[in-house]
Amino acid sequence: MTRDALQRGGRRFSEQLARPLARTGIDPNALTVTGFLVSIPTALAIATDRTLVGGILVLCTGAFDTLDGAVARLTGNGSKFGAFLDSTLDRWAEGIIFTGLAWLFAVRGTQTELALSVLTLVGSMLISYTRARAEGLGIDCNVGFLQRPERLLLMGISLLGPTWLLSGGMWFLAVATQITAIQRIFHVHREIERGKSEALDDAPDN
Repeated sequence: MTRDALQRGGRRFSEQLARPLARTGIDPNALTVTGFLVSIPTALAIATDRTLVGGILVLCTGAFDTLDGAVARLTGNGSKFGAFLDSTLDRWAEGIIFTGLAWLFAVRGTQTELALSVLTLVGSMLISYTRARAEGLGIDCNVGFLQRPERLLLMGISLLGPTWLLSGGMWFLAVATQITAIQRIFHVHREIERGKSEALDDAPDN
């Protein structure tokens, strides 16, 4: 199954879950803000070594992140500001959660995992930045195999398990986020070069 097919399936599933919420008339931006606010106790739980609670809350944060977009599509209440707010608070929430992770690893004295959490945060921000910068150039950049929903899912699952699972999850996230950012760089380069080639092909002969 291709990534596009998985995304379509995930979107249909999220819309089914969001239908009861959509019927209440709730503002999608309220769900966006709620998801952001959940990130604060999430980071505190992780930082204080309550990783089971932290993992559950990470998954809750991911659920809100999925539901706000689904409600916006179902109700037709999506807006440019809503999209901007969602992207901004998503980055803020990730920064808060990874700060909690970094604190946990610093207290535990696990320097490798501390470095991996910082690398993952850098990679996550680069993934978002490359897409925003590409869209500013008029290029769609929704590519790469580790986008935000996958990152939150993997992080949540890693926190729910034993120490070795969290360590392995951090290694995977740190490497995969860098790869995803690089995928987007190459994608934008190809799209720009393709645009140049098409412009030359369409140019009139003198």
